[in-house]
Amino acid sequence: MTGPSAKSLRCASCPSRVLCVLATAGPEVLPVAAVVVLRVPFQRGETILHEGVPSTGWAFLCHGRARLTVSAEDGKRLLLHFCGAGELLTTSLSGSHSFSVTAASRCVVGFVAREHVLDLVPRYPAVLIEVHQRLEEAQHRLATRLVDLAYGSIQQRLVRVLLELAKERGVQEDARVRINLPLALRDLAEMIGASRQATCKELQPLRAKGLIEAVWPWVSLLDVERLRQLG
Repeated sequence: MTGPSAKSLRCASCPSRVLCVLATAGPEVLPVAAVVVLRVPFQRGETILHEGVPSTGWAFLCHGRARLTVSAEDGKRLLLHFCGAGELLTTSLSGSHSFSVTAASRCVVGFVAREHVLDLVPRYPAVLIEVHQRLEEAQHRLATRLVDLAYGSIQQRLVRVLLELAKERGVQEDARVRINLPLALRDLAEMIGASRQATCKELQPLRAKGLIEAVWPWVSLLDVERLRQLG
């Protein structure tokens, strides 16, 4: 995948600025962001943030896609979320990162150091309000995923993840909803905390019943209402 470099991507001309947490303060913050945001390019597969490493400020995705994962008790990785352009990756100013973030495609990440965050927040309180709202959404997503892991069957977890992805990334195409995000079987397995073999086994009856279509890396939901009944 090709895309703009960190040098060519600037806040005033960024196509993702409408989604960016800093843009909530209005256009007057863009000149400030041009100074305080350090843009760093990453290639697919590279680690952006390491779990357990001390946090030094805010980070958000300027361009591309990223995978947010956390260590599970069995030593495996649990995929919590696919982050898109404009989304926050971390907002902690102290302590350690509780998760890892890796590039799912070529991407550019904006870093705002702790001292700049402490300067921005009093000047642009709307940014802090937006951050809190997005953190609440992320915490709700995490809590839902953990409840599913604890009490849901593999099929229920799979169906709920597919519905979640369709809600967040879905594109309506006639009667179907295509998840506008390239996925691998491994991605779905890591999102539901199951092996690839078990995930594949649960996908097969959903295909046979005409509920989904999977032509990797694209997955489409053919009957959302019936899937909701299963989840």
